[in-house]
Amino acid sequence: MKGRRGDVSNILDFSRLSAVSLKIIYRELVRYSRHNLPIDHSLPEAHATLRSLPIELLTQLEVPVLAFQEADIYEIHHARSTGTLHFRNQGSRNDLVWVQAGTEEMYGVLRGRLPAKLVALFKILDPGSKDTVRQVAGIPLLTPVNSRRRSDLHGLVTVQMREDTRGFTIVDIGTILSLAQLIQRITGDGL
Repeated sequence: MKGRRGDVSNILDFSRLSAVSLKIIYRELVRYSRHNLPIDHSLPEAHATLRSLPIELLTQLEVPVLAFQEADIYEIHHARSTGTLHFRNQGSRNDLVWVQAGTEEMYGVLRGRLPAKLVALFKILDPGSKDTVRQVAGIPLLTPVNSRRRSDLHGLVTVQMREDTRGFTIVDIGTILSLAQLIQRITGDGL
């Protein structure tokens, strides 16, 4: 990860900057800790402790991706997440990425992978061990529609923003597989 931002030092700063509520961030940090970390290195669950949890917010993730029809040559995808900040004097840039979200049997032809919008990259400094750093991403996952099958009309899988309460989740950066190129469907109402 690259591009450290100096305006964020803890979860409270991140919440103010990102417009993601503290309640949602707390819920997702606790969920992430329970599902991904060993018990002896889990994150604290007290909101007062989580609020001041030291973090570093970053803007770029380099993802090694196997080159097309190659067995041992990798290309580097640069996934960017500027949050609300401008990127190169333009609007904000929060790339779409593929995330390994389940087993190969899940999500039909997507084989356990889901597209997501990269809205935050950060390092969480473990308060119990100053040498331990968790590298995570904040994302809203998209979900497949039409029974997770390719459309007979255009041969593509249709995805949409999730309608459940987990519009923002935290995942290890190791689950990010590559950049995602999606085609936005434009309808009469704008989207």
